[in-house]
Amino acid sequence: MEDLYEKLLKRLKGVKSLVFMGIGEEKLSDDGLGPYIISKLLEYSNEKVLFINAATDPMVRVDDVVKFKPSTLILIDTCTLNKPPGTVKILEREDIKEFVPISTHTIPVHIVIDLIVEKLPALNVFMIGFVPESLEGFKELKLYKQDVLTLEERSNNIDLPFFEINLTETLKTKADRLIEIIKKLIELI
Repeated sequence: MEDLYEKLLKRLKGVKSLVFMGIGEEKLSDDGLGPYIISKLLEYSNEKVLFINAATDPMVRVDDVVKFKPSTLILIDTCTLNKPPGTVKILEREDIKEFVPISTHTIPVHIVIDLIVEKLPALNVFMIGFVPESLEGFKELKLYKQDVLTLEERSNNIDLPFFEINLTETLKTKADRLIEIIKKLIELI
């Protein structure tokens, strides 16, 4: 993951504004990785960095990205690389179509990206993709921060997951490491 920090540091040099968009289905184990990471970083949103939980419908968040006018959009999602679970890779915009499954997304991610780029032609887009270990659904669902948030607080913040996200230990370890990397990176922007 240190290598990932160095790669991201190099790619973000000179970035003026940045959006991180987490994508995934929180009820399907490791597919909830994007929303998990974003939920841990929401408090770090500011005038230069925005964290968006697009869940399974990134299309509904297009206007939020366009309104923010970032120079860079980084998607965070699971991907279908032929690599061991827990592998983390930066995917270029042109590779996203090949490696991001569309089964949990209402509109394929690459089409959403095309719509955003149509409105922000200079936008630099890439993805941090994680190979999942499990995409199994849960038999028992628990509300996100069930004992902390009221239903109203949960409903008023579309970036919060609705349900607790239960990543496998393999992906949770990698996700927590990426969260720390992102915190370090945004201090430099």
